Amino acid sequence: MRKRTVKLWRLHEDGRKLFAGTIEAAEFEKVDAVVHLAGENIAGHRWTADFKKRLLESRTRGTKLLCETLASLAMTSAAPDIFPAATLVVVAGQLDEVSQRVAATWIFVQTLALAVISLLMVRPVLALAIAGSFGGFQTFAYVTASLTRRERLARQALTHAHTELLSTRALLAESSRNDERLRISRDLHDTLGHHLTALSLQLDVASRLTDGKASEHVQQAHAITRLLLGDVRNVVSELRGVTRFDLAGALRHLAAGVTGIEIRLDLPAVLEIEEGVRADAVLKCVQEIITNTRRHAAARHLWIALERSAEGITVRARDDGRGTNTIEPGNGLTGMRERFDALGGRIECRSSDGRGFEVHGFMPATFTS
Repeated sequence: MRKRTVKLWRLHEDGRKLFAGTIEAAEFEKVDAVVHLAGENIAGHRWTADFKKRLLESRTRGTKLLCETLASLAMTSAAPDIFPAATLVVVAGQLDEVSQRVAATWIFVQTLALAVISLLMVRPVLALAIAGSFGGFQTFAYVTASLTRRERLARQALTHAHTELLSTRALLAESSRNDERLRISRDLHDTLGHHLTALSLQLDVASRLTDGKASEHVQQAHAITRLLLGDVRNVVSELRGVTRFDLAGALRHLAAGVTGIEIRLDLPAVLEIEEGVRADAVLKCVQEIITNTRRHAAARHLWIALERSAEGITVRARDDGRGTNTIEPGNGLTGMRERFDALGGRIECRSSDGRGFEVHGFMPATFTS
């Protein structure tokens, strides 16, 4: 007797679907499974809990659709006319979440069953025409539902990307203005300041070598030059002043545009950071947390808290998603750690099956190498 096996698929952190191997159906019921893949034993990975949950959801959805199909066929066979078969079109419109192969097979079976029922009620030619017509209606309903679902997902992705762009635009604009002010201040100091200093020295020497009315005019020019040099130094100091980035406003704007999950922010009323690179790192960290939660966690709520202290900024985030016992850092988590490590900070992740995903981050106020 051939043993029944189950294929295991693993969802990577960056969204890729990876083949994990096969396992016997009897062993599939065990949470801790050993998967034989490429001659290696991969033990201790609790992949099966996530797959069992997804399999249960898929079976529940399939059972519901099967009951609807059977009920539609039963009403059609019991009715004096063929109009109850329109409910099969409703069933076909709910197949947008299954694969195209399953949907095509489902519609074909429904159409074939309708043809058999029609043969018992009308002539064969008319029965085939009815089955063909309702088959076309079912296909149209399925295609329409699939396109609508794709459009909805694309619109959600576009909205999320647009929100991220708007949240970073303010920080980027402020950072650009700050860089431009620093450039102007350096140019004023290195060019105009040096020339005015040289001119002041020359006028001082000239005032000592002249006398009479000429000496008075030279001394006035010298005084004006020193005043102008002082004004240039004041302008340079103002341009080099500390610029603060409104991180709290950017985070609130980011959370307001997210759909699909409820984000609850716990932020100080005012959260300003002097360094643009640190503000950008914290903002990118929160963006990545939201993106990963929407894509992989299947969560309804996401809690994000930021605290400012004399030591630095603390970031805490957790969701109520399915969680995982094995955290495999992808490009997103790796990028978060790299940004914080470069600034002397750290990122820690914790998760377990059924208990969501947690991210703890800390970025010091100053970085000492």
